[in-house]
Amino acid sequence: MNPSQQEPEVVKSTQHTEEEWGSMYVGKRLVEYPKDMKPEQVKADAEPKMDDAEPEDRGPTVDEPTDEESSADEESVDDEAKKEDKKKKQQVKWAELPQSVRVIWPNTRVTRDLRPNRLNVMCDADDKITKVQFF
Repeated sequence: MNPSQQEPEVVKSTQHTEEEWGSMYVGKRLVEYPKDMKPEQVKADAEPKMDDAEPEDRGPTVDEPTDEESSADEESVDDEAKKEDKKKKQQVKWAELPQSVRVIWPNTRVTRDLRPNRLNVMCDADDKITKVQFF
């Protein structure tokens, strides 16, 4: 076969569809984004108010743990590690998002220009991703 007659190599796109982006990100919390990106009003709405704060449970203090308590502490460390792992799986880092992305928080003004390759990530006041769309 002559080199000029070879079929061109098919390059697979690394782009995902809107549904694929949604299944990857919706319901997760956006973290490690530039802090000046989030509008001040949204930040104020997300901060807990004094009435919403839970009272701190100080519980009884213990000087030295017993053997049973030590093994329970080791188990709780394992549980904490599992919880931390689960928490990380429920987060999306800013750096993981595609280059052409726009994050939209509640009551944020956005331009109406159409860019079909721009991923728009809608978040609630607590940075939880609620929807993703291309527009």
